[in-house]
Amino acid sequence: MQLLVLILTKTECMPQIVSDMVGAGLGDPTVIDCEGALNVIDKSNVEPPPLFGGLRYILNQVKQESKMMFAVLKDEQIDKAKKLIDKQVGGIEKPNTGIIFTVPISSVEGLRN
Repeated sequence: MQLLVLILTKTECMPQIVSDMVGAGLGDPTVIDCEGALNVIDKSNVEPPPLFGGLRYILNQVKQESKMMFAVLKDEQIDKAKKLIDKQVGGIEKPNTGIIFTVPISSVEGLRN
C-alpha cells in the first residue's frame, strides 16, 4: 500500500478529482488547506533568510491558496489515480499546477473496504 499525496495549487480542480477518485473506487481521500513556506514567512514578523527575502520580490506576490489531498491506495491503484489527476488538471507538469508523490505504507488499520 502507498500514501498518495497531491499538493494542488490549481484548487478549482480538487472537487472533481475527489469525486472521480471515489467514483473509480480509489479510496476515500482527505483534503486539507495548506500554504507554502514563503506565504508563512511573509505573514509573520519573522525576518526571512536573505535568499527568501530576495525571492519574495522576484516571485509572484499574489498569495496562492493550495489544497493537499491524502489517499491510501493499493500499489496497483497508484497509476490510475495519477492519470485521473493529470487529466483533471490538464497536465500536472505545467507550472503552478501541483505535485504528486507517494510514500510506502507498511501498516494500515481502520480502512474501509
